[in-house]
Amino acid sequence: MQQQKKDWIIKYARVGYVAKGIVYCLIGILTAMYALGIGGEKASKTDAFMEVKELPGGSFLLGLIAAGLIGYSLWRFTQAIADTENKGTDFKGIGKRLAYAFSGLIYGSFAFVAFKIATNTGGGSSNGSSQKTFLAELLDKPFGKYLAIIIGLITIGNGLLQLKRVITGSFMKDVHGMPQDQFRILERAGKIGYAARGVVFGILGYLFAKAAWNRNPSQAQDTEGVFGFLRDNPMGDFLLAAVAIGLVGYGIFMFVRARYSEISFN
Repeated sequence: MQQQKKDWIIKYARVGYVAKGIVYCLIGILTAMYALGIGGEKASKTDAFMEVKELPGGSFLLGLIAAGLIGYSLWRFTQAIADTENKGTDFKGIGKRLAYAFSGLIYGSFAFVAFKIATNTGGGSSNGSSQKTFLAELLDKPFGKYLAIIIGLITIGNGLLQLKRVITGSFMKDVHGMPQDQFRILERAGKIGYAARGVVFGILGYLFAKAAWNRNPSQAQDTEGVFGFLRDNPMGDFLLAAVAIGLVGYGIFMFVRARYSEISFN
């Protein structure tokens, strides 16, 4: 019975990787189209969900994506609590496991938004409202400004970690059983994807820390705001298209992880 439960969680985790990949592909495709002037939009995850809702059978499809994201969220919590990767209980290990738990919360919230849109109970485009609200509440607390700046710096650090994975190729360590020629191609896709994520996280953290420093919650942004920041710079359309295509690459790599990652309990 215990083994059957573990097998069920592993299968659900793989579905979660697929759902995460779909979301990143949608965001990347919509934003790349916008940057190239062929339609689309600067898309957040909420915008991607809204696009799915407009498709034939969109509510049902979006419900499946929400269910998959719940699976990914549960897997992240499982990694944090059960320590499936043997991170341990030292300072570094606890930090990594807390990061897994935080990821679980984030993707659980995405699942909630997707479900609300699918059932017509809200969840429209936020334009970064969740970040603005969170920062505004934080700034009202003692030492809230400095805590918010720390959160921004941690987010920047997460972006740098994504770039480190590009350099080391460590993101491929859990991919097993793939033919060597496909391995090389998808390794490149993964590097492009993690580089794009690094850029997005870095800018997110910078904008959040800047908003905290200025005590101006309206300056806090979501991914849509990050894309606007990129486009407002020299060669902005090129930069935006490059990052957007990278996010598609990351989404594709999530499909690979769903198929080839070694997901197991110790």
